[in-house]
Amino acid sequence: MLENTSGIHVLVIVVIVALEVLALVQVWRDRSRSDLVKALWTAVIVLVPVIGLVGWAVNWLLGRAADRLNRSRGPAA
Repeated sequence: MLENTSGIHVLVIVVIVALEVLALVQVWRDRSRSDLVKALWTAVIVLVPVIGLVGWAVNWLLGRAADRLNRSRGPAA
């Protein structure tokens, strides 16, 4: 099965798997999300590897940016 696999293919697979593991750890460490949302993100990341990973990364980065904006503005008057 892996006899036609070159070193670069193995490297790409290892990088994708490492990024997916990192994404799954971040999903389950997030205290602001419900368990249902965490389960849905887990399913998307695992079942649609590259697209799910990119979707999660965009969502995570936008969420962090929104949190920073909210913190910098302070509480609403």
